[in-house]
Formats: sequence, C-alpha cells, structure tokens
Amino acid sequence: MHVTYVKKPLKVGFSWKAVVRNGDKLISSKTFTLKKDAKTWAEDLLRDSQRLEALGNPKARITLDTLAESYLKVWTGRDISRKGRVQALTDAYGKTRLLDITTTLIKADLKTYAKGRKPATTNRRKACWSVLMQFAVDEEYIATNPAKGIASKTENNARIRFLDDEERKALLAACDVSEWPLLKLLVTLAMCTGARLGELQSLRWEGIDLKKRTATLAMTKNGDPRVLVFPAPAIAALMLHRKAEGLVFGRADGKKPMCFRKHWNAALKVAGLKAFRLHDLRHDAASQLINAGVDLYTVGQILGHRSQQSTARYAHLSIKTKQAAADKTMVEVFGRMK
Repeated sequence: MHVTYVKKPLKVGFSWKAVVRNGDKLISSKTFTLKKDAKTWAEDLLRDSQRLEALGNPKARITLDTLAESYLKVWTGRDISRKGRVQALTDAYGKTRLLDITTTLIKADLKTYAKGRKPATTNRRKACWSVLMQFAVDEEYIATNPAKGIASKTENNARIRFLDDEERKALLAACDVSEWPLLKLLVTLAMCTGARLGELQSLRWEGIDLKKRTATLAMTKNGDPRVLVFPAPAIAALMLHRKAEGLVFGRADGKKPMCFRKHWNAALKVAGLKAFRLHDLRHDAASQLINAGVDLYTVGQILGHRSQQSTARYAHLSIKTKQAAADKTMVEVFGRMK
C-alpha cells in the first residue's frame, strides 16, 4: 500500500491530489488545496485498516439509503418508531457510502444530535446506527460495525409523573371536545390498564373479549404475548366504539395506527397540563394501583414487566402507602389504650 501526491496547477496556485494504491490497484484518492492536508488524509487512511478493507470491497460503496431500503424490507420488529428513526438517518446521510461511515462520523452525528435532547433520545439514535451497521456486517457489505463500542449516554429514568383527580378530570373533559373521537377511549384505556402506547396502537377488536374483560396481545415490547385486563370503566368506554374487527385506534383504512399527536397536544393545552406525555398515564396507572394497596408483584404483572427491577421504581410509592396504613392503624391502637 503506497501513496503518491499529484500537483495540479490552478488559475491561482496549485491543488494536491493524494492517490492511495495497492500495487497497481487504485484504492482511493482525494484532492486538497494544501499538500499537508492531503498528507494528513492519506496517512489517516493508511492507519485505518478497517476502512482500507472496506475500500477494497465493492459492496461497501453502496449508500446508506440503499442499505436502509434493504434493511426495512426484511425487518420484522415491533418497534413502531424504528422506521422513523431509520428515515431520519437516511435524510441526513442517505448519500453517504458505507465505507465513509466511520466511528468518528457516528460520534460526531450523535454529539450534534444530542444538543437539546434527552440522553434516552440520543441513545435511540445510536441504537439505530448500530442495527443498520450490523445489518451491513451481516450482509457482508462491511467487515466491522463502526457503531460498536460507542458508549451510550446515562439515562435518568427516575421521572415518574402522575395526575391528581382534578388533572384527571380536566384531561378527560378535554378529550370530550377533541376532533378525534377516539382520543378519550385511548386515554381511558391508558389510565385503566397502564399499557404501553405501542400495545394500545396494536390492539385489535377481534383480540378483545368483552365478556372476560381481557385482550390478548400477540407481541409486546418484551417479545412476549400477554393479556391486558380491562376494569369496568375501560369496558364502558370500549362499548361506545365497538366494532367486529380491525385496529381499535386505526386510520380510516383500518390498516395502520392513527397519528394522534396533534390531538393529544391540543387536549393537553385545553386541560392546562404541561410536560405530560401519554406514556405518563402508564405511571399514573401504576401509582393508583399501589396507592390502593396492590402489591408490587401484581402491579408488575398488570403492567407487563418482565423483571421486578422495572416495577421497583414505584417502590417509594408502596412505602408511602404502607406508612399511611401503619399510621392509621397504630394511631387507633394506641388511642384505645388512653
């Protein structure tokens, strides 16, 4: 592997072209205004054995948007946000060749992307980079995954936001005047079941047993089938919109989930709620169950947690409930002894 530098005259001054060859085979070339920049580029390239290997592989010359198209054709995952994240990367880097996607490029992208965003959001982008690049490795377009080894940002998952009774009333009242007639049903089911948004969006009428007050979910975020249980308020809300089949929260064609974000944001504004996500209704359901005295194990089963660690984040609410019960009981006990 060797480098030659070609000096080319311009109208004013010169340009320098660095040419990297393996014997007589051209590996790569690039033109610079200054010779020192050409030398820096060539020397960096020669030190990067992985990229040199990619340069020798014709498959590595395909662009990211071509790779993404192939990936989405075979992807069978359940994360409804995956396609959007892949699209965001192709919007920014679609015309970039795989051989030019390096660890340095991905790190720079994540650094820029992280500005003004939460660590969890940045980590999802990193994960998307990783799955695409791993797909490229599996398909033998490149030898190694350039996203592998990039550290994830520390996420703070301690945020637990839930509603008081007045806020709950205000939100449901705002849903009553929503342009989307199913918003109140969505919010009611989220409040009553603690189901994830993706689970509710995949809910189908033919999977609901109104007599048993249950719904079977074939696949969930954890990859396991599970059964949602519907309390009486949820059943009452479902009966108002009952159908024989199709997605409960589908578009007019019934094939894809409804995009409800603008209706949700409008309802929050009417209700006067700030910094509240639909996912927070999952926390709200958990807090109500725990404050009613339901044990953490049962709460975890209702929410569909795979591990007790996921439910443990609500442990402090359980302690408060136990303290309140102990206070009430012991005050009465010691009161009788006076």
